[in-house]
Amino acid sequence: MAAPAYTPLTNPFTGGFPSSEETSAAASAASSFGLGYLRKFREERLGSLRPLSEFFDRNRFSIPHGLSTVTSRFNYNLGYFQGNYLMIFLIVAAYTLFTNFALLVCVAFVIGSMFLLQRVPPEGLAVGNFRIEVSQLRIAVIVISVILFFFSSPVSTVFWIVFASGMVILAHAAVMQEGVEGDFVAVV
Repeated sequence: MAAPAYTPLTNPFTGGFPSSEETSAAASAASSFGLGYLRKFREERLGSLRPLSEFFDRNRFSIPHGLSTVTSRFNYNLGYFQGNYLMIFLIVAAYTLFTNFALLVCVAFVIGSMFLLQRVPPEGLAVGNFRIEVSQLRIAVIVISVILFFFSSPVSTVFWIVFASGMVILAHAAVMQEGVEGDFVAVV
């Protein structure tokens, strides 16, 4: 059996740049880590963002006169401003994550430990005379994460995120009149 070919590592500071195969391998590794999902999410969901001048158009704000008006506004606005409402939810979630320092530490620990667990070789780690398997490391991360999450009150944070963003989104959807383009869609 022939030995594998030796490919020298290049240093980008001395003029060596990665080849197209190395670049595509790095891109596939990034997509397996979830960056492909983020790219798809950005293109599909955040591509429907409406301009702020349209989202905060004061001429279209009015108090609804009945339940049927509120229902029709919900149906129209929740679909039309879907990207904007998603951004409101993400901003509220980021705000609560950064104001709840214990939860921020827990989330950083989980993300960091999952990233590091991907880097552990399949045979595990050797610490002195002991060999620690990957499954043992995963169990340790899960136990530590559950303990940390218990003290960071994630349930109340999730309820606060849902309530705060839901109230803002539903209030905006209720008071924003339907656009004139909704009338043209109904005709066509």
